[in-house]
Order: sequence, then structure tokens, then C-alpha cells
Amino acid sequence: MKKYAYIGALGFLAVITTEFGIIGILPQVAKHYHISINKAGYLLGAFALMIALTGPFMTLLASGFDRRKAMLTAIFIFLITGVVSSFSPPFWLLMCVSILPAFLQPVYIATALSVAVSQGNKQNENELMSIVFSGVAIAMVTTVPFATYIASLFPRNIRLWYRQPSVLWHCWLFTLCCHQCL
Repeated sequence: MKKYAYIGALGFLAVITTEFGIIGILPQVAKHYHISINKAGYLLGAFALMIALTGPFMTLLASGFDRRKAMLTAIFIFLITGVVSSFSPPFWLLMCVSILPAFLQPVYIATALSVAVSQGNKQNENELMSIVFSGVAIAMVTTVPFATYIASLFPRNIRLWYRQPSVLWHCWLFTLCCHQCL
């Protein structure tokens, strides 16, 4: 069923926005926190490193849980960390809320792909996976320009508002997944 593949694609879009959106506003983050751009880049680097170090283990650990609950937990964590980061907390807290979703991003990706493929038949598995991965492609080409544009509109207010569309997507996905669980 393509519905689940499109839901997975929207989730990928939100998840990738959470990860890559910071790239577009690194100069503003550095200026706001009075740090170098290199240090501001740790926000992305730490996220990526955490995925690389814990991704296989977290995916394996979560495989024993109900897929809906694993997906709901991942979406909920992304939602909460997105809300916290949008209020420009101290840099150490921003770093923590940037790293926290990295633990569950691989779980979300594996679960979204698994759910999308399991809802279809053998002939259209590749099509369903490509629909889910289209969310990554769309996010890759839109997230950084979007975040840069938003930062240019509000140059003095560094609040990480680029995450708000991602938070809205997560709210919608959380509601949709909760509805599916009933």
C-alpha cells in the first residue's frame, strides 16, 4: 500500500530536516553563541557521529519491539528535541538535544522502510522503497536553502525556526501513527 510509503517519505523529510537544517545557519549560530563556525559545526558532526556509532546497535535493539511503538517513540523524541532547540537554549543543551534524536534516526529509517515494504506485494517492493527514499532526496535539496532563507529573514533572532516545519511534520506523523495504533 503506497500510503505507508508516502508517510515514510514525509517522515524522512522531517528527519533529514532535523539533521541538515543546521548547515544553512551555522554562521548565525556561531555569532549568536560567540563561538567559531567550526565549533557550531559540531552540532552536525556530533549528530552524524552518534548515528555512526550507535545506529546498528539501536536498530538491532529496537527490532525486538513493536514497530509502531518504535516509530512513535522516534517521532516523539524528534518532536520534543525540535521544540526545545527552537528556543535557542544554551549551546551545551542545544548540543544535547541535537544528539538525542541521532539515537533513534536509524530506528525510524529501518522501521519506515520495513512498514512500507511489508504493506505491499513482492512486485512493488522497490517502488515502495523508492517512494520512502524520495523524502531524503527532497530534504537534501530543500532543507539547507530553506534554513538559510529563514535565517536571512530574521538575522538578529537565531532561534532555530528552521526546525518548526520539521516539528509540524512530526506532530502530524505522531497523530497519524497514533490513529493507526488504535
